[in-house]
Amino acid sequence: MLGVLAAALVAALLLARPWDDTIPVMRASTAPETERSVSVDFAVVTDPSTDWAALDRHLDTVGADGVDLNAGRVEFTAFDWAAHPEAAAEPGTDHIARAARSLHEHSDGTTRQFGLIVDAYVPEWIKADPSIAGISADGRRSRYQASASQLTSGPVGDRLVEYVAAVGERYDPSRISITELFLGEYTFGADDLALYREMAGADDWPRDADGTVDEDSTELEAWRAEVLAGLLGRMRDALDEVRDGAGSQIQLAVDVRPGWDGPPERSTADGPALEILLGSADRLVVWAYVGTDDGEEERDAQDVSTLTGRLEDDGVDMSRLTVSVGLWAGPTDASPPQSISPEKMAEAVEAAASHGVDDVNVTPASLLTDAHWAALGEVWGAGGSSTPAALSVPPVG
Repeated sequence: MLGVLAAALVAALLLARPWDDTIPVMRASTAPETERSVSVDFAVVTDPSTDWAALDRHLDTVGADGVDLNAGRVEFTAFDWAAHPEAAAEPGTDHIARAARSLHEHSDGTTRQFGLIVDAYVPEWIKADPSIAGISADGRRSRYQASASQLTSGPVGDRLVEYVAAVGERYDPSRISITELFLGEYTFGADDLALYREMAGADDWPRDADGTVDEDSTELEAWRAEVLAGLLGRMRDALDEVRDGAGSQIQLAVDVRPGWDGPPERSTADGPALEILLGSADRLVVWAYVGTDDGEEERDAQDVSTLTGRLEDDGVDMSRLTVSVGLWAGPTDASPPQSISPEKMAEAVEAAASHGVDDVNVTPASLLTDAHWAALGEVWGAGGSSTPAALSVPPVG
């Protein structure tokens, strides 16, 4: 009888697999003075065939201090979100915990720093309810981005705040970064005009002499910055409340696009002013995507160091910047995606750590070949001479 009960207990444990929900420590007791991290795309995080042991060896080989895991979107999550269980990519599986258990220790036994990424796009929500989408000046509806008014006082902004708090409560990472939270082309719907009038005290959009909307006016840039800063402030407040207040130690970061050729006071494309964002976020993640990207001309390492120099000259607190080197070559939605060369990546990574920048990221892991890992090890001082087997990742695109 006891044997039957024991067998039943073992079978139940194997079925439930409670160890799949065990979350390791995801924050080093002492943050490194300089951080070198690699970001792992959502498709890799949620793929059951991902070889996490291989990635762990790669991170150790190149001397990476941290790893950033994409936790998904409010409509497609990497774990069971109790408030919205229908959003789970794979119900019953905590993909973040699974990855972290393999990656949480350096080879010397110390804890690796973890960041988690929250994607602000809501394409499926927009399909179900087109009214939440941002609208362009010529009336086109965004496929991915919610309107400014939705981010300010609508259910999209509320759910983003809720999700950031849920991620902080569940995992206690060193950092949560918000990506794809940009306002620019799709901020001209009737709801956004009403919000602009309320916030800016204006009667209408800024217009050129011929009456067309001045989409790049400094007034609009400032307004968009205030909208995003308001949402980030709500996220910051929510994080401060989790884990009985210990969530205040979780950094809140937000991605920004660089204005490569703009004057210092216009250091980002698609808004917002950096100093306004830094009033609500702890850190900015500046995209140094040097491959050809959706019509933008290809950049080189000198462009990256010129950018960091301009930001320093502009008075930005460089200790609060992460420069993220993107590996994409050509449009980021190309299928299959193409990557810049290992040599170009290495030059950009080296240039990123300039003018006071002490936090450099490389993204995404799915585009890192053996040659890229070896080149990264050379730049980060790990030699790159004993590169492990290639990381097994699913196709992305």
